[in-house]
Amino acid sequence: MDDARRKRRGQALVEFAIALPVLMFLAAGTMEMGRGYSFAIATSNAARDGARFLAGKTAATNGAGTGGMCSLVTADLAAVTTNVICPTVVTTKPAAGSVTPAPGQVIVVVWCGNPSDCTGTATVFSQKEVDVYVYYGFSDLNLLGGGITISGASRATTSW
Repeated sequence: MDDARRKRRGQALVEFAIALPVLMFLAAGTMEMGRGYSFAIATSNAARDGARFLAGKTAATNGAGTGGMCSLVTADLAAVTTNVICPTVVTTKPAAGSVTPAPGQVIVVVWCGNPSDCTGTATVFSQKEVDVYVYYGFSDLNLLGGGITISGASRATTSW
């Protein structure tokens, strides 16, 4: 009877040793996915706040206010990273995959039609589109393939 009980305990230990790495990998992957999802929400919220801020500025209040928008986006992403490159004003909307930040870095891209539209003059920029793109270089401990770019984008229409 003692021999049979010992064999069963040994068998359970071997099964546990085989299953443990698989379970640990699944748990770590689930945590990384959750972390990535929370960063995706943060970048999306930062882009939305930035676009809303830019669209609400008028010529009398410092044009489109890209400096103020950068401060707002940086504050929104303070829990994610402090490495924010902002703003990059572009003349064409960025194509998918065209902006690749370094791991832990955020790049904020602003499109206002053309750079002169970002000045906020009422005659040039009334009821026009403002797009803010926020790209974050997510480093996921290589469980899901390494560096992943998480992006958030938002569009707002100016009232001025």
